[in-house]
Amino acid sequence: MIKKKENLLYLTGCSFDYRSQEYLLVKKNAVVGFGSGLEKMDWAKRTDELKNIGKYVKGKRLDVEYVFTFGEAKYLKFKAPRLTIKPVRSEVDVMRQIKDADELSKVKKSKQIVEKVFKLVKREIKKPGMTEIKLAKFIEASGLKLGAEDLSFPAIVASGANAAIPHHVPSGRRLKAGESIIIDFGFKYKHYCSDFTRTVFLKFAPKRLAQAYTQVERAYDRAIAMAKPGVKAEDLYDSAVKTLAEKKLAKYFIHSLGHGTGLEIHELPNLSPKSKDKMANGMVFSIEPGVYIKGVGGIRIEDLVYLEKGKVSKFINVSTKLEDNIL
Repeated sequence: MIKKKENLLYLTGCSFDYRSQEYLLVKKNAVVGFGSGLEKMDWAKRTDELKNIGKYVKGKRLDVEYVFTFGEAKYLKFKAPRLTIKPVRSEVDVMRQIKDADELSKVKKSKQIVEKVFKLVKREIKKPGMTEIKLAKFIEASGLKLGAEDLSFPAIVASGANAAIPHHVPSGRRLKAGESIIIDFGFKYKHYCSDFTRTVFLKFAPKRLAQAYTQVERAYDRAIAMAKPGVKAEDLYDSAVKTLAEKKLAKYFIHSLGHGTGLEIHELPNLSPKSKDKMANGMVFSIEPGVYIKGVGGIRIEDLVYLEKGKVSKFINVSTKLEDNIL
């Protein structure tokens, strides 16, 4: 049984209001819709109220997506006492890993908006008195003006010691010369997300952070070069750790190497330690190594890439070179 809005969109081509709830029961030879939003769907052979679930499930087990709440599972069990309700990883989530040409074009359009916004950011960031929150708001407004339908997530601008916090919430702190400034943002275009991070410096980069930046970029480059169909996601993560360890920076790498992106900002595959995912043609995923040194600052470089015909391609080309990111 499908509940997740992104999976309903993927299967039906229609988006649904988050204030309502629809469900799809997928059977071998039939699809049954539950919820008022599905009543007008041409493909839905029948729609019904969820209280009648028992008459549509002939077996003893009903698999439901992990996003089902305890209350929903309890209700299903109440209406069909003979059923065992089992939360599982959705097959639709697995299917969505592989993007077709239309999906790739939507992600590319979203990334092109990102590229345009970053060009504006490199000018805006130099204005006197610029703060994290002002720049974040500028990023969000600019993307919407340039054709994005929504944000992938609230923009992150983290400077100085705040840049040592991977998901820092922008504050009123002023941006200062000689500090690392992590800028992480993305937009949605026709429901498809983008994700992008650059670390910039105003006027100069201090030696310790410049050295860290160089090694993070090296980890980024090596992971991209290594990403091919059949490669284990955990091996990509390990390559980044080993690269950072060369300069004793591995202990400052405190998140996964990346994640799939599409209808959701975080989806399969998962580029983390112990991940069981393997890379395949059609996958869209981020490569985002980083180091976060408490009290000093942080560095993160991130791009969305995709696998096509056995090799990695980028949606846009924005320089990762340190000299191009000292403003």
